[in-house]
Amino acid sequence: MTPFVVDSSVVFKWYRQTGDEDYVPQAVSVLERHLHGEIEIHVPDLLFYELGNILRLKETLVSKDALTILTETFALSLQIHPINLALSEETFRFARARDLTFYDASFVALAHLLDASFITADKKLFSKLKTMPTTIFLGSLS
Repeated sequence: MTPFVVDSSVVFKWYRQTGDEDYVPQAVSVLERHLHGEIEIHVPDLLFYELGNILRLKETLVSKDALTILTETFALSLQIHPINLALSEETFRFARARDLTFYDASFVALAHLLDASFITADKKLFSKLKTMPTTIFLGSLS
């Protein structure tokens, strides 16, 4: 099964409605491919901290209760990777080399360690990574 790493900008869109913001259909398509066993989604455990923070700050932008969304996200059979020494070292290398936050770099580093593609909807982050052939901007997916 083909592995992908998605960041919080993609996961948040799973809980938005088409028309609410850009690239919701593409994000939902990635999730559906995962749920149908076509791809496997991997995330660092940091995703849940970031998602919780986004939901706390943007609670009015989703149609479900934030705690329900967190519960549903845990139930999606995502491959969750806790931070360890190898991931933290790789994260630091990417953060320094690409001028990224340690948070953003953790998703990139995980993708690198897993030999997976990384999908983001964050235009600013993508602009720093677009020379990496395994980085995919969510908006480029059909």
